[in-house]
Amino acid sequence: MLSEQEIQQRLTRLRNLERLYGTARERIVFLEKENRYLKLKIKELEDKDNDKNQRIEAMSFQLEQIKIKLFGKKPTSHLVIPKEKKKRDTFSYIRSVPKYITKTEVHPINDCIHCNQALNNKLIKVFFEEDIPLPIQKIVIKHEVEVGYCISCKRQSSGISIPSKKSILGNNIKKYVCILSIANRLSHVQIQDHFKDVFGVRISIGEIGNILRTEADNLRPEYEHLKESVMNQEAVHYDETSWKVQKEEQGKFAWVATGTENNDTVFSLGRSRGKGNISDLGIAKVGISDDYGAYKHSFAQHQLCWAHPQRKLRDVAESMEIEERKECEDTYRMFSHLYKEIRKSIGQNISPYLKKKFKADFNILSEHHSLDPTPLFKIKTSLRKNKEKYFTFLKHPNIPIDNNKAERALRHLVIKRRTSFGSKTQRGAETTSILASVILSLKWNDPADWFQKYLKLAN
Repeated sequence: MLSEQEIQQRLTRLRNLERLYGTARERIVFLEKENRYLKLKIKELEDKDNDKNQRIEAMSFQLEQIKIKLFGKKPTSHLVIPKEKKKRDTFSYIRSVPKYITKTEVHPINDCIHCNQALNNKLIKVFFEEDIPLPIQKIVIKHEVEVGYCISCKRQSSGISIPSKKSILGNNIKKYVCILSIANRLSHVQIQDHFKDVFGVRISIGEIGNILRTEADNLRPEYEHLKESVMNQEAVHYDETSWKVQKEEQGKFAWVATGTENNDTVFSLGRSRGKGNISDLGIAKVGISDDYGAYKHSFAQHQLCWAHPQRKLRDVAESMEIEERKECEDTYRMFSHLYKEIRKSIGQNISPYLKKKFKADFNILSEHHSLDPTPLFKIKTSLRKNKEKYFTFLKHPNIPIDNNKAERALRHLVIKRRTSFGSKTQRGAETTSILASVILSLKWNDPADWFQKYLKLAN
C-alpha cells in the first residue's frame, strides 16, 4: 500500500506528464505542418531547377549552333554515317576530245632525231590542244551612216538607227556583262576591272547597271514563261535566303522556285519573308519545302523535306552541351536509316507493306521518352505534328523527299551575295531576279550549249 507521500509524488509526476504531453502534441502538429510545407517547397524548387536546367541546356545548344555558324564545325565525329564511295570510270580522268576543230597542224618527220638516219614504218598519231588567243583584242567599228531628208513626208531617214552618244558599247559587250554578273557572280567593280585588264575597255559602274536593267526588261517575257513552266510541273521546290537591299522597299530576302522535271528556276529578290511571296512565284500543285511557317496551308499537297530534320537530329546527337545523348544518337540513327530506305524506294511502286513499315518506324522514332532533352523533344513534337506532310510522296511516287534542289539553286546567290553584298535598290533586286532566272535556267538545263542559246535569246 502506497504512502501519502508516494501518492503525492505520483500525482505531481502525472500532472507534469499531462502538461508536457500537451506541449509536445502542439509541437508535433507544428512540425508536421512545417514538414508538409517544406516538402511542397522542395518539390517546387526541384521543378524550377529542372526547368532551369532544361532552359540552360536548350540555350547552350543554341549557342553551340551559333558558334558553329560563326567559327565552323569541328572535325566530324563517329556519328556521321560514311557515304559509299562511287566507282569512277577510268575515262572520267581524261579530258574529252573537242567537238569542233579550229585548225589542223601537220608535224612531219623524215630522219631520226637521235642518229639522223631515215625512218621506216611511219604512222600518224593525233592529239588535240585547246587554247585561247591572247591578248584578246577588242573590235572598234566606225559607222558612217548616210542620212537623207524626204520632201514628201518631211521626215529624215538614215541607213541605221543613230544613237544619241558618239561612242557606244556593242551588243556582245552588253551580253557579256550579264554573263559575268550572273553566271560568274562578279560584282560591278570586278566586271569593270575585268574589261579594263582583259580587253582594254573602260566601262563605268553606271553603264553596267544600265546594261543589266535594259537586258532584264528585254527578258521579262522569258521570265514570265519560266514561271509558267515551273508551275506546270508535277511538284515544285521552294526555299528562301537573305538578300540585302540598301534602299529597302519590300524586304531583304530572296525566294526561289524550281521544278522537279527539269532545271527551270525562278528567283524573286528583295522580298519579305511573308507568305504572300509564294503567290508571286506561283502556287504549285505539290510544294516541297522545309517546315517554315509561311509554307503552311500554301499548297493543296505539301511534301516536307526529310533532310532538314536529319540535320537537326545530327546536330543534337553530336552536341557537347547535352549530357544525355544516348536517346539523341539512337533517334538520329533510326531517322537516317529510314530516310535512306525511303530514298531507295523513290520512283518505284511502293508496296502496302513498305508504306505501313515506313509510318510505323516514323511513329517509333518520334515517340517521346522521359530522357529526351529539350531540343530533341521539340524535334519529335514537330515530326509527330507534321507526320502526314512527310509522307506526301506516297501519293506522288516520283517526287523527291528533300528540298536539296532548291538549296543548291540558292547556293549560287549566296556566293554572289558575298562578293556584291546584295542590291542597292529594289529595281536592282528585280533586275537580278530576271537575269538570274533566265541565265541560270539555260545553264543548268544545257551546260554544254547554254552560252550560245543565251546569245540567240538576247538578240
